[in-house]
Amino acid sequence: MKKATIGILLIFFLLFSGCSNAEPEITESEAETIVEQRHTNSFGTVEIISISYERGRYVVEWENEGNCEWGVDYVDGQSGEIEMGERTIC
Repeated sequence: MKKATIGILLIFFLLFSGCSNAEPEITESEAETIVEQRHTNSFGTVEIISISYERGRYVVEWENEGNCEWGVDYVDGQSGEIEMGERTIC
């Protein structure tokens, strides 16, 4: 019985310690700047449509009307690296 209780407690602590969202090291405006620099080019500049902080990363929706391009980038809240992005060109 003691082994089962200890096992359940260990699983409980592992689940809840890994699910916490740490406060981001970079600010929302820094995340916007990272995305703007990545997608601004000679065809146009990037406009940030929306930004939110979820699961330790910024979700940044952007648009560049100059080359009919838009997408979503996921910026790590700790390192500022773009983890993954989605892009569509008209």
